[in-house]
Amino acid sequence: MARTMFFAIVLVVGTLVRGDSLGAPPGFPFAADQVFQALEVSYPGWVSVRRDGPEPVVSVDGCDFVWAQGRLLPPDRAGEWERYAPQPFYPYPADPPHVEAWTDDQVTSAEARIEGLRTHPVRRDPGFFDALWSVHDRGSADAAQRRIRFLGARVTVHGSLVAPLSRVEARLQSARTQDPTLDQFLQSLAGFDGYNWRNIAGTESRSNHAYGSALDVIPTSFQGKNPYWLWSNQDGGPWYRRAWAHRWEPPSTFVKAFEAEGFVWGGKWLLFDTIHFEYRPEILVLNNLR
Repeated sequence: MARTMFFAIVLVVGTLVRGDSLGAPPGFPFAADQVFQALEVSYPGWVSVRRDGPEPVVSVDGCDFVWAQGRLLPPDRAGEWERYAPQPFYPYPADPPHVEAWTDDQVTSAEARIEGLRTHPVRRDPGFFDALWSVHDRGSADAAQRRIRFLGARVTVHGSLVAPLSRVEARLQSARTQDPTLDQFLQSLAGFDGYNWRNIAGTESRSNHAYGSALDVIPTSFQGKNPYWLWSNQDGGPWYRRAWAHRWEPPSTFVKAFEAEGFVWGGKWLLFDTIHFEYRPEILVLNNLR
């Protein structure tokens, strides 16, 4: 089987913030056993877990990783965990969060967290996701990609996404015959952006687009609405007070088709990115959504 997160934050303020996927809440939302089991279920025959030693070890592509304070690191580097940010295993809600009724304390907590990420950009060890997608540099990333046709448009993605995206397309083509809103939306799309060798903006952490495991939906028009929290700030935000009523988003049927095949949607991140989908089936498993 071929191997296949903008800006991501999770805040402990009662709801999810945002995922491509940077940051994790103090205390971590999931225990090591939960994460390892979700990975094993989500990538059968690809990720395995050994539980015969003093601590469980997750193996992928011939590489071993242990849980080190929320980081997945090689056993010989587990003691260096403080050098890195936690891995992005985060709460993902069944429905988009609504934050218009946030208290002042919640707003203050969120703003402090975002400012901290701005002044101290997240640095995450790439080893686990490099092994997961068999991508270690630009050359191996380029070699892992496939150029496919998806919903009538060409897009480049990791080879492991070809099958799940084919199933997403089949779901959408079937659903559009009974859903005029979805059909109109699909006709309005200009294309998709997939593979792009880059880091998450403003950080030293690799973007999911660099693996080819993320897909951005590009409409012909945003109809005056915002798809991205930061643009909402620039247009007269703040995002947590104004943007939710004025954001661009695809129909729920479109989102559900992606989620059914293992993709998470950036519209459910509090710092939303509504054009963004990424293949993270383990996140859905962790949140009892798959």
